[in-house]
Amino acid sequence: MAEPLSAEEARRRFRAVARGRHPTRPHLDVAAAKARLREADPGIDIGPLLHFAAKRRWQPALLSLLPWGMSPEGRAYLAPLLLAALNAADRILRFVARAPATGEKDATEAKSPGTT
Repeated sequence: MAEPLSAEEARRRFRAVARGRHPTRPHLDVAAAKARLREADPGIDIGPLLHFAAKRRWQPALLSLLPWGMSPEGRAYLAPLLLAALNAADRILRFVARAPATGEKDATEAKSPGTT
């Protein structure tokens, strides 16, 4: 894992971000990135995903993750994300259900006071 920043380095980065500058990121070579990924989840193979994504073929890229998503590690990783998505969908549906229908409001406003 990445080593924690010293107090002085953290202050320097905070000042830079507060002034609108982007923080500098340490250079990470491909071998180190692969090692970190394997350390985080040894069961994932992103080679096919990167192959298809480089060609902008998104459907096969996402389908290449399907075997990993069906594995116990993949399901454990995706479960919190799916629960958050379900919670957001539930809130949106409740908000939409409470909103008055615009067609009913327009129909009642269109009637004159003397007509039935």
